[in-house]
Amino acid sequence: MSEPRPAVAADLPAIAAIYAESIPGLMSTADLAPPPFENRVAWFERRDRSRRPVLVIEEGGEVVAWGSLSDFKERAAYAPTAEISVYVAARAAGRGLGRRMLDALLELAPACGVDRILAICFAHNEASLRLFRSRGFTEWGRLPGACDMRGTRRDVAILGWSR
Repeated sequence: MSEPRPAVAADLPAIAAIYAESIPGLMSTADLAPPPFENRVAWFERRDRSRRPVLVIEEGGEVVAWGSLSDFKERAAYAPTAEISVYVAARAAGRGLGRRMLDALLELAPACGVDRILAICFAHNEASLRLFRSRGFTEWGRLPGACDMRGTRRDVAILGWSR
């Protein structure tokens, strides 16, 4: 199993596919349908990957997990705070890839000028909550009923980590 590495443009179809695969389960994203691929390309191209990296993990030459640090807000004073995303392909779940990705992103945080990280999770997503809590994230806030997931209202937990 390879170590997390910086993503390149050729990884975008796999990143988009892993993200799209997470949508039907209503556990990991508030998107209810896959966004157009062009949105993912723009997301990748417009970011400064030296301060907001995108990483992937490969198995057998295939991307099976990805993660990123993104601006929490684009205003300059928010620069030391980033939002984290970690996604693992269903076929690779349960093998510690999410933990490896999270660890790699936390290790990169200081070089990115980040000392606070937010993980925004659905409060019913116990696997994600467990993952982030295992690395020192604590609940910094909760948005009750913030998402309408096809007729079911879901709370959003905001977990935070600081160096």
